[in-house]
Amino acid sequence: MQHDELLIGTMLEGMARWVAVRTTDTVEEARRRHGLSPVATAALGRLMTGTLILASSLKGDESITLRLLGDGPLEGVVAVGNAQGEVRGYVHEPLVDLPLKVSGKLDVGSAVGRGELAVSKSLQNGEVYTGVVPMVSGEIAEDLVQYLLTSEQIPSALLLGVRVEKDYHVVGAAGLLIQPLPGATEADIQAIENRIGQLGVGISELVAQSQSVDEMLELLMGPLPYHVLERRAVGFTCNCSKERLSDTLVSIGKKGIADLVSDEKAEMVCHFCNEHYQFTLEELLQLSEQAE
Repeated sequence: MQHDELLIGTMLEGMARWVAVRTTDTVEEARRRHGLSPVATAALGRLMTGTLILASSLKGDESITLRLLGDGPLEGVVAVGNAQGEVRGYVHEPLVDLPLKVSGKLDVGSAVGRGELAVSKSLQNGEVYTGVVPMVSGEIAEDLVQYLLTSEQIPSALLLGVRVEKDYHVVGAAGLLIQPLPGATEADIQAIENRIGQLGVGISELVAQSQSVDEMLELLMGPLPYHVLERRAVGFTCNCSKERLSDTLVSIGKKGIADLVSDEKAEMVCHFCNEHYQFTLEELLQLSEQAE
């Protein structure tokens, strides 16, 4: 059985680094939890996949948050990931439905719209750094490439894809990042560009056809020599809990809790995973006492 996995390595005899990830199950879990339309699934899936790729260079408990703040009908897409391969995310309007593009592909760019891409890194020392760049197309891969070039001065090639069947299930989701390293020649860069240009199908189709992330990688790299340095399992993971939400309720104070107590119960829903938490009248009264 296939499992979602992220691989890190080098290619062209050490002249470039790459990160490849299979996220089919991860994106399907997000689709199922949030009840997403196909175009919302594609947008969130691409962003979560890109988040895992960018998070792969973080350390320890550092995390990265990507926000697509576009003017399209999705009204924003958010994903959070870390170096342990954990990722979660949501779209503001999960049921958006748009006509397919002339090519037959989902119109993610129109669903996201134009606006800004905000990337926030939470570092081990407690500091948070945020970079904001204008979105290029809303198709997400191009927007992340622009961010890497503008904010981190790193030229990159990035492929992101999500394939959704007519029954809405995700059958292929993956990403590939390639970055030339210092010392890379124009010939090395041209070899990378040529290989990407030679791919006859999208990366989501390749992963859907592959039995493993290794097989997908072979199809993507073709004749280019590459070496795998590291492997990590990845998956949809949320850190929410009833205890965390209890702390949130305490933080809104007695009056805020009193408004909930009038209904004799309360339900809180996590934005990121759509998990529902029930609070009884007795639990609300106990939290109200703590709020004092």
